[in-house]
Amino acid sequence: MADGGWGREARQVHSSAIGDRGSVVLPVTIRPARVDDLPKLEWFGLHTPHREILGNAFRMQERGTGAMLLAELNDFPVGQVCVDFVRKRHLGRATLWALRVFLPFRGLGLGARLMRAAEGVVAANGGSVAELGVDRDNATVLPFYDQLGYVHCGTERGHFAYRTPDGTTVRVPIDQWLLHKRIAPTLPAHQSVRQPAVVALAPSLAAE
Repeated sequence: MADGGWGREARQVHSSAIGDRGSVVLPVTIRPARVDDLPKLEWFGLHTPHREILGNAFRMQERGTGAMLLAELNDFPVGQVCVDFVRKRHLGRATLWALRVFLPFRGLGLGARLMRAAEGVVAANGGSVAELGVDRDNATVLPFYDQLGYVHCGTERGHFAYRTPDGTTVRVPIDQWLLHKRIAPTLPAHQSVRQPAVVALAPSLAAE
């Protein structure tokens, strides 16, 4: 296609001369994952080793024991967050996990949008507390969660395992700070999750 395949997407390009860099405004939708998203969530091979984890998260959503939310841009999932309603239900908490944004789209507020959507799903499912873990070797993300209202509530150690597509078992140690946040009541999940939004790509990411 002459327009590069973006079709109906809203675009705004500022340029005063050929070759100048500008900005591009693109719509993003936060929505539950579909089965046809799973291959795309491997992000061109980057997360192919985690295929089993992605599949398990989606099956939790299908069973109603979890949620798998995506930030979709031009029919591609550029961000993800998962919710586990069951693991700490006995403590009155829902666990948020696997928040990630595709590298070219970081710094645009998508992570915060995904977190707010996940919190809405927690509340819509009767939860009042959202909890997440931050690896101790990933302390640079703590200010992000602090800005969203999460506070330290403990630590967690252990391990988990998954199998890669070639059958290799990978064992991963867990050594995390636990953070939590009290969640206010919100709209039912079907009203609160699908959130159209617009992001503006930085000049270095804009199409020339």
